[in-house]
Amino acid sequence: MNKNYQGTVFFYLDGTLLNEHSQVDPDVADAIHQLRENNYLPVICTGRAPDEIVDISKATGIDTNITLNGALVQSEQEIIYENILEPELIEKVIDTATKFDDVVGMHSYTSTSINRRTDVVEDFYQMVHLPLPKVDADFYKKVKVPMIVVVSPEKEDRYQVKYPELKFYKTGTYSIDVVKNGITKMSGINNLIKNMQLDDKPVYAFGDGPNDLEMIQSADYSVAMGNGTDEIKNSANYVTSANIDGGIRNGLKHYNLI
Repeated sequence: MNKNYQGTVFFYLDGTLLNEHSQVDPDVADAIHQLRENNYLPVICTGRAPDEIVDISKATGIDTNITLNGALVQSEQEIIYENILEPELIEKVIDTATKFDDVVGMHSYTSTSINRRTDVVEDFYQMVHLPLPKVDADFYKKVKVPMIVVVSPEKEDRYQVKYPELKFYKTGTYSIDVVKNGITKMSGINNLIKNMQLDDKPVYAFGDGPNDLEMIQSADYSVAMGNGTDEIKNSANYVTSANIDGGIRNGLKHYNLI
C-alpha cells in the first residue's frame, strides 16, 4: 500500500490543525494540500470518530486517519486496523454508568449514538462543537463499536478500577474515552506505519497538549504549537507559532515539507 511517500506527517486536531472554533482555517487547508503535492502522507490522529471529522477531511484532502484513540486506522476508506469492544463489555459499562447517572456515547465507523439524553450530555456536545447524537440504547448490539465515551463530570478512576481490561481516558470536562487496554494513538500510528510499509520513512508529528506527548516524543521530527503546553514544547524538536497564527504552515516550512 506504500505509494513511495517521502514521509508521514501526523496531526492532532483541536489546538493544532483546527482553530478555536474546531474548524480548518484556509491557510492550513492550503498548507496540507501543498504537503500532499510534495508526496508526504498527512494523517489525522484523534480521539474523534470518523463521522466527526468528515468536514475536516474535505477541507484538507486528508484521507488517512487514526481515529477513536487508535482503535480504528483507515486509509482511502480501507480499514487497516480495528479493535472492537465486545457487546457484553459495553453493556456492563452502560449499567455502571446508569448507576452513576452518567451517559454513554457509542461510536461505530459511520455514526454515533447515546444511550439516553440529559442536560449534561447536551452541554458536552455543544462544548465540542458536534451535533447531539441520536438516542439508541441498543446501538452496540447492531454494529461494531471500537470506542465508547462516558459523559461524566467525574474522574475516570471509579470506572478504571472496575474494568482493568479497558482504558479510560479523561479527555475533557465531561468526557471519558474508553477503548481496550493497550490501545492508544501511538499504537494506531505504529499499526499504520507497519501495515502501509512506511517503516523506512521519516515520521513528523504536530501537537499541542498532554494527549499528544507520546506521539511527539516518538516522532523523528516533532513540532509543538505555540499555544501548546510547556511539557509539549519542552519535548518537541521545534516550537512553531500558534495554531491560529500560521503554526502549521510555519512548522511544515521549518522542515522543508512545503
